Amino acid sequence: MMKKNRQMNLNKIKHSATKKILRNFLLFCLTVLVCLSFACESPSLKANKTTANQMSENKISDFERDLETMKTANFDYIFVFRRKDGGVLDGEDKTYLKANSPPVTNRFILSDGDKAVITGSGYEFPPENLETLRKRFNVEDYSTPKQLK
Repeated sequence: MMKKNRQMNLNKIKHSATKKILRNFLLFCLTVLVCLSFACESPSLKANKTTANQMSENKISDFERDLETMKTANFDYIFVFRRKDGGVLDGEDKTYLKANSPPVTNRFILSDGDKAVITGSGYEFPPENLETLRKRFNVEDYSTPKQLK
């Protein structure tokens, strides 16, 4: 009888130890899964980030991008010319603009759906040229302030 009790006690101990091992193993697996779920980024979240980045890039208009190109090209004098009626610039407008711009004007960029020409130069536009151009166009000055030169 004692042998039988000892055997039963031994079985209980084994069963209890097996339960503890199983419980600890399951707890470990659960912990690993939780850690991995926080460590790995969801594909749907990645897709949302990509879409958000594309949307923010699309918010920058062609005009803003072209203007930024002129600024990063380190032109000291940047002017934007638009028709007074806000219309599309035609061949006559472009010819007039080039004819009345200083010869040292380095770059002309047609922008904003052909409604604006952005000019860049390392040299100052003479006042008489600007006055002549102001008769036909609205002029926006994006030149670098003289204090920063």
